[in-house]
Amino acid sequence: MEDKYDTIIVGSGSTGGALAGRLSEDPGRSVLVLEGGPVYSSRSDMPFELLSPSSIGAAAPGHPNNWAYPAELRPGMRYPYPRGKGLGGSSSLNGCYFIRGTKDDFDSWAKDGNEAWAFERVLPSFKRGEADADFRTDAHGHDGPIPVMREPLDRAPEFTSAFHSACHALGFEEDPDKNDPRARGGVGPVPVNIAGGQRIGTALGYLLPAVGRPNLEILGNAPALKIVTKGRRAVGVVAVVEGTTRTFYGDEIVISAGALRSPHLLMVSGIGPAAELRKHGIDVVQDLPGVGMNLTDHPMVSAAWDSDVPFAKFADRAVLTSVLHWQDEGSELEILPFVAKNGDMLSATDVLERPRQALSALKGTSIKAVTRQARSLKHAMLGIVVLEEASRGQVSLASGNPSDMPVLRWNLLSSGVDRVRFRAAVRMAHELFQSPDLRRIGASIVGLNAKLVSDDTAIDNWVSEKISAGHPSCTCRMGPDSDPTAVVDQYLRVYGIDGLRVADTSAFPSITTRGPNATAMMMGEHLAQMMTV
Repeated sequence: MEDKYDTIIVGSGSTGGALAGRLSEDPGRSVLVLEGGPVYSSRSDMPFELLSPSSIGAAAPGHPNNWAYPAELRPGMRYPYPRGKGLGGSSSLNGCYFIRGTKDDFDSWAKDGNEAWAFERVLPSFKRGEADADFRTDAHGHDGPIPVMREPLDRAPEFTSAFHSACHALGFEEDPDKNDPRARGGVGPVPVNIAGGQRIGTALGYLLPAVGRPNLEILGNAPALKIVTKGRRAVGVVAVVEGTTRTFYGDEIVISAGALRSPHLLMVSGIGPAAELRKHGIDVVQDLPGVGMNLTDHPMVSAAWDSDVPFAKFADRAVLTSVLHWQDEGSELEILPFVAKNGDMLSATDVLERPRQALSALKGTSIKAVTRQARSLKHAMLGIVVLEEASRGQVSLASGNPSDMPVLRWNLLSSGVDRVRFRAAVRMAHELFQSPDLRRIGASIVGLNAKLVSDDTAIDNWVSEKISAGHPSCTCRMGPDSDPTAVVDQYLRVYGIDGLRVADTSAFPSITTRGPNATAMMMGEHLAQMMTV
C-alpha cells in the first residue's frame, strides 16, 4: 500500500477544499485530494473565467471546468446542469453570492437531531473561514481565508438606489448585513467573496496557499470511480489518473463530490438503496434507502429585465449588488437582480470557440430552453426564487458503470405548494418593477405584465417556461439513526460503514434559506474541527 494517506478527500469544492486546507495545517496528517477536473499550481495558471467575479463563463455548456450534467428539471425540460469541474469546484465559477444560512436554519437542523449544527455551534466555524471587510462585530470573522465585502453604490448607482427605494415603499426594511444572525429579511447589499478584483473560492482561499505543504497532495483530472470497502470499513478510493486506474488507501475517506456526484459514488460502491443497486448488478455493501433521495434545490425563475440605464462592464467587480428576502405562503422568497447582461457574464463569444463541446453538452436539451437562453443574452437576469421548496427529486443510476453519468430528476414544480409560492414571488417582482422609483429609470421585466400577473394559470405557465435551479442539496442528508432516510450522522459519518464520511451540500438535512456556498465552506471548517479534536 504505497499510496497510503491519513485522509483522502474526493473533491476540492466548497466543502472539500476548505476541509483539505484546514486538515493539512497539521504537518503530522497526510492528506490526498482527488479532483476530477484540472488543478492549478498558481493563480496565474487559472483561466480568466474562474478568476473574474463578473464572469460565469465556466458555467457555459462545453467549458472544460463544467461537468454539465444531463438533467431533467421537470418533465419535458432537459438541460446541462452546471457544476464546477476543477480546483475549487463550483466555488470557482459561481456568482460570488456569499450569504450564510440563517440562525433559524441551523436551529432547525439541531431540533431534528443534529445538535452539533446548532447556530451557536457553527458560528465559530463561519467566523474562522471569513475576513469581513465591512462589519467589525463579534458575529463576523476578520482574518479567515475567504474575504467578504459588499459592492459600493457606484457599481450600479441608479438601479441599486431605485431598487432599495422601491422595496422601502412596499414596506420592506433595510437589511444592511445579510450575515448578521439577527437579520430577519428585507432589502440589503449582497455579501460577495471577492478581493483584488478576483473571485476567492476554495481554490484561492484554501488550496493554493497550501500547495507547498509536503503532507498535502492534490491530484487533478482524477475522477473517483469507487470507494473500496473491506467488511464494514472504507479503506480506499479507486480513481482514474491520467488514463490509469489506481487505488489509493486511507485511514479515513471523505466524499465531497457534491450533491449529484456524492450519492452516485456511494451507489456504484454498493452503498445505497438495495433494490436500486441489485437492479444494476451491484453487490450491496450497505443498504441505505436515503442515498440519492430527497434532492432539494432553490427553484428560480430566470427572468430577463432591462432599464434605460446602461449595464456597466466591470471584469473585476460583482454582478450582484442588492437582494430582497421576505416570507410569504409559508416560504422564504428572494428577488435577486443581476446588474450585468447575460451575454457578458456567460462570455457567449467564448462558447463559439468550443462548438463541438458545447453541442455535445447540449445534446437532448429542450429546444425551447436553448432558444430562451439565446434570446436573453442581451438582457440582465432577475432571479425570482423559492428558498423553501416542497418538491423533491432524485439521483439514481443509469447503470452499474461508475463512468456513466447518473440519472438526475429534479421534479421542479411537482408540488402545488411551490406553484402557489411562485405566484406570490412573481406578483411581488411585478409590483416592485411597477414602482415609481424603478419606472423612473425605465426598469421592466421582459414578458411580465398586469394581465399575466392577474391570472394564476398564466403565472404558472410563465414560471414553468423559465424555471431553473443551481443549488442541489440533501441527497445524502444527515440525521439521527432513527430517521430511515438519513445517510450520515451529525458528524457526517456514513451509517454502517466505518471510516467514511460525506461532506458537502448533499449532507444538509434541509436546504438553507439562502444560497448554500457560504454554508458549504463552513461545513468544511466545522468538520475539520470535529476530525481534529
